[in-house]
Amino acid sequence: MKQTKYYVFVFSIFTFLYFTGGTPINFVNNEWLSPGDSAWHWINWLFFKETSILQFPIFENYNYGMELSSSIAINDSLPIMALIFKPFSSILPFDFQYFGLWILICFIMQGQLGLILLRKITKNEFLSFIGACFFILAPPFLWRLWGHYSLMAHWLIILGIIIFYSTNFNLKNWIFLLILTALVNAYILAIILSIFILDLIFRRSIGEFTKKESLLIFFKTFSLLLLSLYVFGYFSNGVSIGSGGYSLYRANLNTFFNDNNFWSYIMPDIGSIPNDYEGFGFLGIGMIILLVISLYEIFRNQSLINSIFTKKNTYLLCLSLILFLFAITNKVTFGSNVLFEFDLPEVFKLVTRPLRSSGRMVWLIFYLIYCAIFFILARSKHVRVYKYLLPILLIVQILDTGAVASNFRFKMSDSRAYYLKPYINSNDPANIAIVKTLNSFWDSPLTSPEWVNIKDNYDKIIYIYPKNRPKNAYPLVYFAAKNKMATNFGYFSRYKGSKRDEIYSKIDETLNTSSYDINSIYVFDELIDDKWKLTLQKCLPTDLCKVLDGYRVFAKDFNLK
Repeated sequence: MKQTKYYVFVFSIFTFLYFTGGTPINFVNNEWLSPGDSAWHWINWLFFKETSILQFPIFENYNYGMELSSSIAINDSLPIMALIFKPFSSILPFDFQYFGLWILICFIMQGQLGLILLRKITKNEFLSFIGACFFILAPPFLWRLWGHYSLMAHWLIILGIIIFYSTNFNLKNWIFLLILTALVNAYILAIILSIFILDLIFRRSIGEFTKKESLLIFFKTFSLLLLSLYVFGYFSNGVSIGSGGYSLYRANLNTFFNDNNFWSYIMPDIGSIPNDYEGFGFLGIGMIILLVISLYEIFRNQSLINSIFTKKNTYLLCLSLILFLFAITNKVTFGSNVLFEFDLPEVFKLVTRPLRSSGRMVWLIFYLIYCAIFFILARSKHVRVYKYLLPILLIVQILDTGAVASNFRFKMSDSRAYYLKPYINSNDPANIAIVKTLNSFWDSPLTSPEWVNIKDNYDKIIYIYPKNRPKNAYPLVYFAAKNKMATNFGYFSRYKGSKRDEIYSKIDETLNTSSYDINSIYVFDELIDDKWKLTLQKCLPTDLCKVLDGYRVFAKDFNLK
């Protein structure tokens, strides 16, 4: 029995290598993080590691975004890993990255916690082992290899289910899990918090707690969680926890059987709508076959229904269905069709704005489907047959994801070739421009000699006007991080519109009165022609007013430094 966890560990390592090629585990290899969202998540860490160890909030990151958005807490930069490695930042190489280690940890934890959960459900060691392997191959888990690595922490959801099924209520475990999840990802935290609340409701229903005791536990725990979020920097200056777009990032009604024309050789494409990928919940070909077999088992032995729908199971199923409805949103889609949509009452924005990528809420019901399948198989009269069938289906699922695994290995092992391949041999000016932009993620285009003076004598880069992920901004932000300069722009998950307007007003005042900060350089967006022309008109011989490597740059008293 003890050996099983080692077998699962080996399978986790195998799957990690099968899907990534092993490249990400190299701490100083960051090419695979670029381009895309993950490059910006890494940049956030580069700024954060230069901040003071003793600061409040803990994850304050002022130099990255300044007043616009200045916290690493909710920018998918894995605060827990940043916290672990920050004390060693002085001895770490500048280009150090921890995302590859995190991915490996997630593969291992996905398998180990899947094994623990399935042992509770099946009481069958072999089924638990095979089931844990299927957990590691879960497509929604593997899909996040595309770039949102904090969202690979599905093992936290599995741990939440394990705690929910504990015989006795353990508040310490819940508090630990909630705070740990807050250090990883806010969406997964929402799922864990909902399971915690459900556990309290269930314990109250069976008389373990009085209503007063349940409410007291909830308010104490929730208050502690809010305090933790405040200390971490979830409510830092400029950060917004709300955003629009709720119905854009939904789940399709066919999500459990839709491979998005990417995840299976066998399954036909059954259609989807753009942005349904956030609610991706494809079960995998092996698990779909096992689902059909499980339904047949229930049909042949209807007493299994009573075993499945125990009071505790029913409570968790109801929660998962509520989250599934939330994931579907008010714009209900099936395949490539919008079935219907409706307006939500204003009060619902309290939930929809913080959780706009609502499709991710399908993850709880996804894992409950996995659990239910192995629960049924373990109680089947044909369980001996399944001991032969399950390994075959596991192999089938591995082979069926071969194209996906190859794609991820290519992306991570040779990122430049992966991204440049569609454009590199084209003479189309648009494609040539794309190649130039892509290359800027790996080789800085900032080659003009003026940049040496800038890095030595200026400490801020002010973008006019700052916005989320400006075009060709990455080289500038990387330059700022490497030279310990501050920026008022970058890529932020959330920021307050009111704060942006305030910053814009200050910039307008600076431009109109020529009251430039002598320690800052100003980079003008290519679309802001009027402000750039006005600056050129007021430019003094001692100032720098020049297009440097494609960037329109102004620096006060440049020639005096």
